[in-house]
Amino acid sequence: MKKTKKRQKQNHKKIQKQKKRQEKIKKQVLSAREASPPDIEDQVSYAFELWEDGEKKEAEKLLNKLKKKHRNHYYVNYGLGALCGFRGKYDEAIQFFKNAITANPDFAEGHFNLGVAFQKQYNIAEMIVAYRQAVKIGDPDSVYFHHAQKMLHVMEEQVRESDGISLDEYIHGNTIFNQGMEAMYSGDWKRAIGQFRKTIEIVPNQTQSYGNLGICYAKLGKRKEALDAFDKAIELDPNYELALVNRKFVELLDDGECLNKEVASIEYYKDYAMKNRSYINEYLESHNLISSQDNSGE
Repeated sequence: MKKTKKRQKQNHKKIQKQKKRQEKIKKQVLSAREASPPDIEDQVSYAFELWEDGEKKEAEKLLNKLKKKHRNHYYVNYGLGALCGFRGKYDEAIQFFKNAITANPDFAEGHFNLGVAFQKQYNIAEMIVAYRQAVKIGDPDSVYFHHAQKMLHVMEEQVRESDGISLDEYIHGNTIFNQGMEAMYSGDWKRAIGQFRKTIEIVPNQTQSYGNLGICYAKLGKRKEALDAFDKAIELDPNYELALVNRKFVELLDDGECLNKEVASIEYYKDYAMKNRSYINEYLESHNLISSQDNSGE
């Protein structure tokens, strides 16, 4: 009887030791798991979930924390770009998406979202380039692949209908247009005129090129050529306020007199038309020619 009790007592102690050993092992495993940080992509995805659930501050907090630790990680930049896009900050979104695809050139969804941001900015040429890359390297079964493909098809039809050219010609024309803008802002009016005329040869109905030609001719004192260019821009788009305002300035010039007005860096369709802002009203208000009350129609 005594031997049986002794054996039971020994077995009990043995069981208790095993339990303690198992608890120790369990704690070690949990500690190891906690020491290993969650996957970065999972954390970014969780930030998206927070945003969708209305926890926007928490989403921003998480992404900013990731940015400090993993500034160059492609998916962290993608998450930051998406967050900027949600808030309508497309310039910042574009930069983050560019960072993402620089870090991971085969990240098709990054190219697609870059295209979306360019589309929101009315930068059609860059949008086309980004969507094309998303289609080239993307998963044919994905939603973004089909959306990019559809947008490219729509743009191809629109460009052919409006200008009778291909998407490649449209992109080439946009490249020359940007060169004209660079020359214009550096004050090289003659070179700018040459680039805008080349643009029109490729994209015949590009309103901005005619509007910019009007400014360049006016800067050189060529009043008639300037007015003709503004008239063509207004003919293509009667609501092109930038051309309407600049034409009024040039009308006041004498023949041979150069326009002294500074050339502001304005992307009219992106900064005004797409945002339902009125360039004319804002100009008049900023020069105290109209009050904000008059502007609101009250």
